[in-house]
Amino acid sequence: MQIKIGSDTTSEICGPASFVIRNTGEASRDQVYSPGIPIRYALIQMDEGICGAELAAMLDSTRDTVEDAHKTSGVILLTSSASNMQQSLARQLMNCPFSGPERNLYLGGKALQLASLTMAQCVSDAAHLKGPLSSRESEKIRQARDILIAEMRNPPSLTALARRVGLNVRKLNLGFRRIFGTTVFGFLQEYRLEVAYKLLASGEMSVSEAAFHVGYRATHFTTIFRQRFGISPSKIV
Repeated sequence: MQIKIGSDTTSEICGPASFVIRNTGEASRDQVYSPGIPIRYALIQMDEGICGAELAAMLDSTRDTVEDAHKTSGVILLTSSASNMQQSLARQLMNCPFSGPERNLYLGGKALQLASLTMAQCVSDAAHLKGPLSSRESEKIRQARDILIAEMRNPPSLTALARRVGLNVRKLNLGFRRIFGTTVFGFLQEYRLEVAYKLLASGEMSVSEAAFHVGYRATHFTTIFRQRFGISPSKIV
């Protein structure tokens, strides 16, 4: 997914991911999704008055650690990988078991849980990503992304990939989390699954062929495909 807020440059977010936007102005948000890939997400919008001054101050404290491409006047964008707990809460919101007056209470409670977890995770990640990446480092991160895409069937190890682009492993992983909102191999898994979904949906390949094409064993592929899309790959063919 690509997201742009106000006059910022477009940022890439690779799921499963979470992000926090603090918008104290009137900046618009534009999102672009890959065609042919199902998207499931939970969007929680909260008035800053609900959050309180301390939480607003906590978000402001991240401003110096966020890349210029992720902040404008009155706007901060923080990203992070979505944990299993966050993904579980999102699914619970989408599949609320209530339909009566208790529905809003259930949804409100789950939404507050998800919002607190997401803000804590995004702020924590921002604190560990000290300072913005240089343009040279950003270029190397995107070079590593291109290598993973070109060699997805048999990707290099993390150490080998870092060596090929001239970064250490820590800077490579932190750079991926900053630019794409996920780790190196979190990005690779998402890309592989998106390619496989398109191949299955178009009827170009069987499940086993698509799994091999993107570099997975069929049994493992079925498990992670179902976790990602909520449906067995055999149902797509």
